[in-house]
Amino acid sequence: MAGHEGSAGAGAAVARRSGWRRGDLEAQPFPDVPGTAAADPDVQRETLAGLRAWAEQDAEAAIAWYLKDKRLKRVGSRLLQGLAITFAVAGTAVPLGTAAYGGSGQGWGYVLLAVAAGCKAFDHFFGVSAAWMRDIVVAHALRTELNAVRLEWAADVLRSGPGADRPGRLLEPAEVERQLALIQRLAGAVRSHVDGETAEWQAEFRSSTRQLQGQGGALPAADR
Repeated sequence: MAGHEGSAGAGAAVARRSGWRRGDLEAQPFPDVPGTAAADPDVQRETLAGLRAWAEQDAEAAIAWYLKDKRLKRVGSRLLQGLAITFAVAGTAVPLGTAAYGGSGQGWGYVLLAVAAGCKAFDHFFGVSAAWMRDIVVAHALRTELNAVRLEWAADVLRSGPGADRPGRLLEPAEVERQLALIQRLAGAVRSHVDGETAEWQAEFRSSTRQLQGQGGALPAADR
């Protein structure tokens, strides 16, 4: 239950973001755990299966969210980078071209270079490209952890030997502990990666805000 609450808290932290986000990252509802799960073999297995499905769905939802967000950030990053390059080239070419024909396009050159710098600054201060990279890293890490847990679960089932799944047999305490440990590990991995990415985003946001405030305070001094 604690793992689920942590995952929900991480999802809520991310959901509070604004700007380049598409939808919210929502935690999956925690399944019910019947009081007879420890004594009834069928209920015990259904409960473990439900807990495993909850953890996997939470991981899959987080992966899907980051992949969707990655696509949006990728478009924004490439657009800003492309515009910056285009305006920078134009800012250099326009004065040279007009000078070749006896004109003066120096003023337009400054304007185009300023727009190119603005595109780069927008990308930097709003963290579009940085967020794109973070989305890729988190989605890959979560997918790797999900696959690892699934493989370990399958290996545990295969090692349990003949008769392990016969009706009416309660799982051994060691089996239950191993399966619960895998579920907790996956839920903890989702919480850890989402919390870590959110912390990076918050640190980057605070850093960008301080830079903007510092530059804003320096402008009047420069005018004097």
